[in-house]
Amino acid sequence: MDNEQMNNEQMAFTLILHSGNARSLAHEALDLLKADQQSEANDKLKEARQELVEAQKMHARFLRDMACGENIPIDLLLVHAEDHVCSSQTCLEMAEEVAFMYQKFGGQQYVAA
Repeated sequence: MDNEQMNNEQMAFTLILHSGNARSLAHEALDLLKADQQSEANDKLKEARQELVEAQKMHARFLRDMACGENIPIDLLLVHAEDHVCSSQTCLEMAEEVAFMYQKFGGQQYVAA
């Protein structure tokens, strides 16, 4: 089923699906970093970024439809889906920053003050 045939509920669930996948992959990457598996962690981060891009494409579709005058019902499901995208993006960005810092400092152990 392509985007033209999807209704708003299906589009919202697609947002949740892809953004949820992105967040899960970002957490998997962090677990791999803790296990000192940097290459595998980077692969997971790339997968997570691809999933987030899919969610962002759907988000852009909603915005484009609204800008063209289509009536998009704003219900709790859509609000939840959009929140999912935003929080997943934040999670992924932070995981990418942690990976960068981990690589920069050579996996040195963190010691709490």
